[in-house]
Amino acid sequence: MTERFIENKHFQHVFNHLKDGIFITDHHGIAIWANNMSTKQLGVPRSEIIGKHVADLESNGLFTPSMTKIVLERRDSVTKVQESKGRQYLATGYLVNIPEEDTEYILVQVKDITETVRASFQLEKAEVLIQKYWEELNELKQKQRKEKKKQLIIGKSKKHEEMIDLIKRVAPVDTTILLYGETGVGKSVVAKEIHHLSTRQEQPFIQINCGAIPESLLESELFGYKKGAFTGANNTGKIGLAEKADGGTLFLDEIAELPLHLQPKILQLVQNKSFIPIGSTETKQVDIRIIAATNQNLSDMVKEKRFREDLYYRLNVVSIETPALKDRKDDIPRLIYHFFEIFSAQYHKNSVLDTNVVDYMQNYSWPGNIRELENLVEFLVVTAKSDIIETSALPDKILNENKQLKSSLPPLNPESFTLTDYLEEIERDIIKKAQQEHKSTRKAAKSLGITQSSYVRRLKKYNLSS
Repeated sequence: MTERFIENKHFQHVFNHLKDGIFITDHHGIAIWANNMSTKQLGVPRSEIIGKHVADLESNGLFTPSMTKIVLERRDSVTKVQESKGRQYLATGYLVNIPEEDTEYILVQVKDITETVRASFQLEKAEVLIQKYWEELNELKQKQRKEKKKQLIIGKSKKHEEMIDLIKRVAPVDTTILLYGETGVGKSVVAKEIHHLSTRQEQPFIQINCGAIPESLLESELFGYKKGAFTGANNTGKIGLAEKADGGTLFLDEIAELPLHLQPKILQLVQNKSFIPIGSTETKQVDIRIIAATNQNLSDMVKEKRFREDLYYRLNVVSIETPALKDRKDDIPRLIYHFFEIFSAQYHKNSVLDTNVVDYMQNYSWPGNIRELENLVEFLVVTAKSDIIETSALPDKILNENKQLKSSLPPLNPESFTLTDYLEEIERDIIKKAQQEHKSTRKAAKSLGITQSSYVRRLKKYNLSS
C-alpha cells in the first residue's frame, strides 16, 4: 500500500517545526494528523484528536467554529477568527487534493493572534482614552478661559489683600455697602465679587448707572410704573430694576449722580426695602441687598447740600475703598498678563510681550486705572506688527512718563545703564536696605508695601537671599 503523505517522516518533521498549528482531516471530517503546535494550541494529546470527527471535537470545546466543516460545506478556502481555550486564533482552511491518493484532505493552518488582538484592543482603548482626555483637556481649557474671563479680582499687593479680606468678611451678611474709589478702579467688579461670595449668588445681580440714565427716566427704570401712568408709557406697565433684583443684589453705580428729588425714594428702598411704582398707590416690598458706588466724596456733597445726609449714612454702613492702580503697582504685571491672555485667545493672536513693555507699563501712573490698562492691552494685542510686542508699540504718554521718571532720578552712570538696569539698581538698593533694617522677610515686605512672596522673589533676583 502506498504511504500517505501525512505518514511521511520528512513531512512530519517539517510541519512540526512550524510556529503555526497544522490540523488535517480526511474528506469526511475525521482528524488524521496534527502537528506539535496544533496539539499545544488545543491543549490535548494527539491520541485525543486523531480519529475523532471535527463536530465532536467542536462540541467538546476544543475550538469554535470548525474550519473543516465550513470548508467542506463551501468547497473553498476560508479564513476566520477561531477561539480555543480562551485564546484567539486566525484559522485558514484549505481543500487539498492529492491525485496520487485519489482523495481530498482539509488542512487548517492556525496562527495564535491572542496577544496581537489584545495589543490592538489595548491600542484601540488607548486611542479612545487619548481622544477622551484630549476632549476633556480642551473642555478644561475652554472652562479655564471662561473662568479667567469670570475671574473678577486679581492681585496680591498689600492694599488689594486688605480689600479682599474685608470683602470676604462682609459678603456673607446682608449689610448695605458703599464702594468708593477713582474712576476705572473696578468698583463694579468688586460689587459682583461681593454678590458672588454672598448667599444670594444664585439670584439676580442687577446694576444701574445713576449717571448714565437721563434724570427723567431714572425713576421709571428703578421703580417701574403702572399701566397708563404717563403719556407714552407702555400699555402693560413696566417692572423696575428694584423689583427685578428681588432676592438678589441691586448695585447702584455712580450714586453721587442721583438727583435730589429721587433721593428720598432711594432712602425708602435702602431703609425699608420698599418702593411705590410711578402711577401706583401700593407699596411693593422686595428682598434685596444694596451696594452703592461712587468716585466722589459724598461727605463733602452732604456739607454742600447736594446729597442727603440720612441717605449717606444709610448707604455708608460698610465702606470699602477700591485702591487706585498707582497704589498697587505690584499687581500691574499680573493684570497685564491676565488681560493679555484673554485678548490673545479672543483675537487668535500668538504674540508675546517684551519684558521691557511690562516694566514701562508698571512705571506708568494709570490715571484711568484698570479700565485704561485693559484697553491698552487690547490695543497692543490687536495692533501687534510682529510676534514680539516691544516698547515702541506703547503710546507716547507712557514712553514720555518713563523718560521723565528717569530724568528725575539721581545720576547713576546713565550712559552704561538702560532704563530697566537703572530702575533695577535702585530697587536692589531699596531691598538691601529693608533687609538690613528688618529681621524678618514679613516685616521687610510690610515696610515696602509689598507681599512677602514678592519681597522674597526680589531677594533671589538680586542674590540677596543669603
